[in-house]
Amino acid sequence: MAVTDQILLAVVLVIVAVVVIAFVELKYLRKKMHNRRGQASKRLDDLPDNAYNALVTAKAILGSMARGGIHSEEATSMLREAQVAYDRRNYRVTLDLTSKAKERLLVLKAKHASQGDIAKLESLAPSAEPVATTKEFLTKEFPPNLIQSKFSMEVANAYIEEGRAAGRDVSQAVQLLDTARSRFDSKDYDGALATARLAERSARGEVIELKVAAPPTSSVATPDLSCARCGASLSADDAFCRKCGTRVTPLACASCGATLAADDTFCGKCGNPVAA
Repeated sequence: MAVTDQILLAVVLVIVAVVVIAFVELKYLRKKMHNRRGQASKRLDDLPDNAYNALVTAKAILGSMARGGIHSEEATSMLREAQVAYDRRNYRVTLDLTSKAKERLLVLKAKHASQGDIAKLESLAPSAEPVATTKEFLTKEFPPNLIQSKFSMEVANAYIEEGRAAGRDVSQAVQLLDTARSRFDSKDYDGALATARLAERSARGEVIELKVAAPPTSSVATPDLSCARCGASLSADDAFCRKCGTRVTPLACASCGATLAADDTFCGKCGNPVAA
C-alpha cells in the first residue's frame, strides 16, 4: 500500500511540474508575440510619414529640374501614380514609385549635363578638317577627367538638393562641391573629380573624414662661408682656413651680437674690434 501511495504522489508531482512549465512557456510566448505585434504596429505607423517625406522630396527634385529646363514625362507619371497611391493609403506603393522616380531624375540630370558639355566641345571642332569621333576629339584636345569631373559635380549637386529637401545636413557636401568647382576652374580636373565624388557620398549621408595636410617645414638657409683672403670654402666650425691658414673672422660681434662681414675689422654697430 505504501508503494502505491508513493507512485501516486510521484505522478501528481510530475503533473504539477508539467503544468507549471506549460504555464511559464505560454506566458513567455504571449509576451514575445505582444512585443512583435508592437514593433510591427510601430513600423506601420511610420509608413505614412515616410511615404509623405519621399513624395515631397521627389516633387522638389522634379520642380528644380523643370526650372532648369529638364523635363521627364516618365518621372512625372510615376509621381502622379505615387500621389494616387498615397491618397488611397497604399504607402508601400508610394515609397516604391518615388524611389524609382528619384533614380530616373538623377540619371536624367547627369546625362543632360554630360550631353550639353559634349555638344559644346563638338561645336569647337573646325569644319574643314575630317570629322573625328567625340571620344577621339576629347582625348586629343582636352585633358583627362574634364567631362568626368563635370558629370560628377552635377550628380553631387542633385544629391545635395535631394538631401536638403529631405531635411538632412548637407553643409559638408556643399563645401566639398565648392572645392571641386574651384579645382575645376583652376583646371585641376583630377582633384575636381575626386572631390566631387566625396561631395556625392557626403550628400547621401556618409561620414567623410577630411585629413588636414601638415604645413610644410621651412628650412633655414645657412650662409655660404669663404675665406676673406683666398676665397676657399669654409665650414661653420672652422677657426682657420684649410687652404691658407688665415684665422676665420667670427660672423657675429662678441660685444653686441651684430652680424659681421668677412672683411670687417671693427663692428659696424658698437665699434668693438673684431678678434683676429
